[in-house]
Amino acid sequence: MLKRLNIFVFLVLVASCSSVNVTEEIVSENSVSTVEVSVKQESKSYDAVPKALMTNATVYFDFDRYNLSSKSIQTLKSTIAALKENPDITIVISGHADERGTREYNLALGQRRAEAVRDYLILNGINKNRINVKSFGEEKPLVNGSDERSWARNRRAEIN
Repeated sequence: MLKRLNIFVFLVLVASCSSVNVTEEIVSENSVSTVEVSVKQESKSYDAVPKALMTNATVYFDFDRYNLSSKSIQTLKSTIAALKENPDITIVISGHADERGTREYNLALGQRRAEAVRDYLILNGINKNRINVKSFGEEKPLVNGSDERSWARNRRAEIN
């Protein structure tokens, strides 16, 4: 019953969106004598220039650090450019840490990492009202594992 209802709803939607109108159809026993079809064309003109809708980036940090590296700054420059092109976008910067250290220490470190990214964006002309900051500490690892490679991927700030 539900499947039939879904099919019916789909057919109604397709029929209502159609731009082809059959105006007359006369069918005799074995042949179609007249079919007229009219297509309604609506001209719409858009002066839109494609722009980025979101800017996502990840900045990585050294162990027990929250200062930005030159590689991080290069990542942030593209984020700044996208934010300047799209003044209506707001972002969230979430700070993260690896599993080493106490929960409280890692939350504070994640906060400092997110704030370092925020401060750099503000210094480069992004309005602070467009930026929200939060810390997850070690609670949302990107990679599970207890080795240097995993820890390096989890020491980050994500811009979404």
